[in-house]
Amino acid sequence: MEVRESDLLSLLKTIEVLKPYLKDVVIVGGWVPLLYRRYGRIPSRHPSVRTMDIDVAVPRHLKESGRPTIDELLSSAGYKARVYGSDVSIVKYELESPVTEIEFLTPEVGRPGKATATVQRGLPAQALRYLQILLENTMEIDINDTVSGLDISSVVRVPSPGAFIYQKGLTLSHRRAKVSKDLYYIFDLLESSTELRDSIPAEINSLRSRYAARWFGSFIRNLNKYFPESGAEGPALVATQYTGPVPADTFRNYTHRTFRDFVQALQEARA
Repeated sequence: MEVRESDLLSLLKTIEVLKPYLKDVVIVGGWVPLLYRRYGRIPSRHPSVRTMDIDVAVPRHLKESGRPTIDELLSSAGYKARVYGSDVSIVKYELESPVTEIEFLTPEVGRPGKATATVQRGLPAQALRYLQILLENTMEIDINDTVSGLDISSVVRVPSPGAFIYQKGLTLSHRRAKVSKDLYYIFDLLESSTELRDSIPAEINSLRSRYAARWFGSFIRNLNKYFPESGAEGPALVATQYTGPVPADTFRNYTHRTFRDFVQALQEARA
């Protein structure tokens, strides 16, 4: 499935509104593979997965430095802040046209505590484990495009491919509702090119040495849980997101081999 123009417009308009803060924030979540593919010169061999939400990672303390706050920028552009949830309150900024939902995320610090943290005046962000991986390991992507009459020329920060995969793999046990998409994103990146298939294990092993040692063990266990064999849950979940021409059984077998070879490459690089 290729991205809809209205969906892409919602992302690009958000980037344009956040322009004063693009050096401080990182676009994360399901839009990252599309940014890699469309603007980052990272190829893809498989259909993309549609996403609606725009996730933006922000540091725990985001300085204003003479700029309008992010809340002020979004409010001035017509976005409305809405609170969802009862036990855990999540704030999303929404726009009716084009339909847009933006959520701000920030690293969880210390023991699990409050679900949200105020990172700037008027700006609550959901606090999540492992998010620092995405904030601290980034690459820049140049966007020069015109969509539905909107001209945009900006540089955005996204996670590096290894960081994106590492964080996704670490959170599999916490995101049951989104496991199929997260596994598909990992599969698609591993399959994008020979160069990435070689460089991603090396990058993840570098990340392993920079963060808690137990994280790497959790990452490997999470992947092994889903891909012990071709008939396991993982290949079936990835297949639910695939809309290409490969027959289902063939695709599931290929998915299993891809993840099996990836885990083996990680373990060999660690040895």
